Amino acid sequence: MDNKKLIQLYLENVEKMFGYANMEAYMDRRLQIWKKYCQKKTKKESIEIFLTLLGENYGKKTIYLGVYLALEENDMRYLHNALSSAVVWGQLTILSGGVDHSLYAWNILPYLFCANRFHDIKSIFPKANGLSKNGLKSACCITNLVMYLYYQEPAWKQYITEEGKSFLQAKRTAEEKMVVQGLLALVEKNWESFSLALNHLCKAHRRVKGFGENAFTRAISFFAFGLYSFARYLYKEEISNVMLPKNEFLFEDFRSYQESNDYRIG
Repeated sequence: MDNKKLIQLYLENVEKMFGYANMEAYMDRRLQIWKKYCQKKTKKESIEIFLTLLGENYGKKTIYLGVYLALEENDMRYLHNALSSAVVWGQLTILSGGVDHSLYAWNILPYLFCANRFHDIKSIFPKANGLSKNGLKSACCITNLVMYLYYQEPAWKQYITEEGKSFLQAKRTAEEKMVVQGLLALVEKNWESFSLALNHLCKAHRRVKGFGENAFTRAISFFAFGLYSFARYLYKEEISNVMLPKNEFLFEDFRSYQESNDYRIG
């Protein structure tokens, strides 16, 4: 899919994503909130109030706006900074969900990887918490695989490997399976399996039907790019063994941008 088509899909789906017919109306509402509730507060109070009132899925909205601006202005810096902002916002506001630290596996982790904020893994998945036991099965499995890969705790390896392989045998969505397959491939350093997982993950994401998804959001798999970034972080030069998905704009444009900027954090 070319960039012009993505821009058009964004414009067609703005109201679905933001709840407003255009970005001017959305930004005007943010300004009204600031003036009404935050303007006369201390800096700390105003930040806390504004973050609370930004609304559900604000992080994703920031990222989607970053994608649009990056394409419209031909400058991937917008997406790079939007990803980092979304990760920080998520850590400050997504604090409870009736589960353990697996809460962050789908909400924050893909964007954390894309933003090269690997040090934040210590914040969302503290080693002291141990492996995840309570939450969506795919989220627990993803959390545990990432924790093993990041902390390299030998005592966890057998459990996370068996858990991951068992997950792949169960009835799950294609997207969930491909994320788990990709992480298992990183545990085993199986570059062929990892490359296939990235390719199939991009295809699987284009078929998702979850709440809030539309033609624009389905066009981009941030988890696929995130897994590639995590693999590069873990294995450095060995990343050259990975065959990247074809015709995925993030892999062609955003990867080149990050490489040319030494993978700096936004």
